[in-house]
Amino acid sequence: MKRMKKLISVFLIFGLIMTLAACGSGTSSGASSGTKKVLTVSVDPSVATYATYINRIKGKFEKANNVTVKVVKKPMFDQLTALSLDGPAGKGPDVMLAPYDRVGALGEQGQLLPVDKSMVSFLDQKGQHQVTVGKRYFGIPLTVEALVLFYNKNLIKKAPETFKDLEALAKDKRFAFKSEPGKNTGFLAKWTDFYFAAGLYQGYGGYVFGKNNTDAKDIGLNNAGSVKAVTYATNWFQNVWPKGMQDVKASGNFVTNEFVQGKAGAVIDGPWQAAVYQKAKINYGVAKIPTLPNGKDYAPFAGGKAWVASAYTKQPELAKKWLSYATDQVNAYKFYQDTKEIPINPQAQAKVLKSNDQLAKSVIKQYAASIPMPSIPQMAEVWTTMEPAMFNAASGKKTPKQTLDDAVSSLHKTIAQKYNGQ
Repeated sequence: MKRMKKLISVFLIFGLIMTLAACGSGTSSGASSGTKKVLTVSVDPSVATYATYINRIKGKFEKANNVTVKVVKKPMFDQLTALSLDGPAGKGPDVMLAPYDRVGALGEQGQLLPVDKSMVSFLDQKGQHQVTVGKRYFGIPLTVEALVLFYNKNLIKKAPETFKDLEALAKDKRFAFKSEPGKNTGFLAKWTDFYFAAGLYQGYGGYVFGKNNTDAKDIGLNNAGSVKAVTYATNWFQNVWPKGMQDVKASGNFVTNEFVQGKAGAVIDGPWQAAVYQKAKINYGVAKIPTLPNGKDYAPFAGGKAWVASAYTKQPELAKKWLSYATDQVNAYKFYQDTKEIPINPQAQAKVLKSNDQLAKSVIKQYAASIPMPSIPQMAEVWTTMEPAMFNAASGKKTPKQTLDDAVSSLHKTIAQKYNGQ
């Protein structure tokens, strides 16, 4: 009998300990808190309006799904990089934003939760491609982004429509670069940076990878079109632009400074530069990048961000519900209102097109002529290889064909070594 009482006492004590332990432990990302679940949403603190936006829309989602939406702040790229360690440890968020060019690699690595095709069916093929890896989809696109043309409305009456217009601008004596006779800053573009030059390559028929930028064994950066593109760019570097435009690291600042000081009439740059020009009180206009000399569109990379879910979330269905909720036409438009980032949702985008936002309208037009950036891991090698390639041609060290042949040969070797010939 005493032994039985001792056993009962032991079980009671053990049960009490386990109860206290359960009460004292915190809930990991996506776990239940009492009867209500928790969904953790990560946003980048460098954009203050991100957190404001989440807090603005989360109430309806919380009520409909009996969930608490918890906002955490961490730089976007840091969050994505940390996912492989934080996720398995139960420290990672359930959902977060990711630029399109990071989605493919993260999906391939198993870091992201696949979504159903029906969830992205509201988008056209280009939109769906932004989050596609093979036959699977890893996230839902939210925004669009593309390079555009900025022009100084005090110096130019209307936006240039063709590169012939830009060539004429480069002969205007108002933009003569005084310290280098014969050089001109009427039009400037940071073509030593492959991100900026890609539109030139692709507009002339060049391409990064074959099979819709998924086949790293097929590199089209030294085909006939690419050679024509670099030949055209080389003329600008050698016969029009000041030597500083060849500086791989400093040319971007040079372009910005010349435009801000009223010494450049038009520049190709990203929509993020609008804030810089506004601060400098430049009376600027925005337009689609002019048509190339071959009559084709300048075709830069089509960028933007998607909502993605962690593969480690403990609430996968709830996470997918958030992805659909945050990208529907109502919330996609609210995101634009709060952040000025342009929605990809067709209905939300239609509302933007009816507004007076010329920057947004120009980005939408340019995005339509743009090409989704390759999201396979091998793209990392392209950035580092193609940057010196343009410099080699611009400086006259090699002919355009030589520099591209050498660059692509190097790319093939590096990719074969690092990615086992994939």
